[in-house]
Parts: sequence; structure tokens; C-alpha cells
Amino acid sequence: MSLYSVEIIKVGECALEALEDDMLILFNQSVPVDAAEYCFVHTHDQLKGEISVGGEVIIDGNSYPITAVGGGVNQNLGNLGHITLRFDSSSEADFVGSLHLAGTQPRSLSVGSTISFI
Repeated sequence: MSLYSVEIIKVGECALEALEDDMLILFNQSVPVDAAEYCFVHTHDQLKGEISVGGEVIIDGNSYPITAVGGGVNQNLGNLGHITLRFDSSSEADFVGSLHLAGTQPRSLSVGSTISFI
């Protein structure tokens, strides 16, 4: 069952640069103007359960196991659609809004890309 599923509707000018640094910054359509250039802006979904270690994130059909969950991830994702995916396999979250994943970051994302939290 999907806990949260979205589609990318806009890619900020600097979002791909952050992705090259193993960070995928997500925000729903309420993204502040000064942050939008760094974000992958997406449709908003209702969070249907708690995201936790042992779950996975599916990005354009590719699976990334969740290794650590920041203390604010569920609240931030549910309210603002705003978290940072970190592709570093860390077992401890470095920031409250960080969700850490195993695996190499996607090479690219574009408008129409999909992200699901399982």
C-alpha cells in the first residue's frame, strides 16, 4: 500500500545540482518563491500512514530502501510535502526533515516523474 504518491510538476533551476550532491528536495505547490529554485515541486497527496525505516521509496519505478527517518519527516511531508531525500544509506538522520535512502541517486527527474512512499 502506498503511504504517499506524487508526480513532479516543476523542476527548480538548481534542483538537479542538489540531486548531483545526493539530495532530492521535495515541496508541494505551496513552496515559497525563494526556495522553489532548489526543489522538485510535486502534486500533494494525503499521508496515509507513518513513513519508517524498513519502508521504501519508489522513484520512477526504482526502489530505494529507507535507512533513517528524521523526526519531522512525517509531519512535514503530510503538511507541506516538504522533505529532503538523502541517498547516503545513513542509519541516523542528520536533520529533522531528512529521509535517508540506500542506493545511488537517480540520474535525473523531470516533470511527470513519480515518487511513492511504501
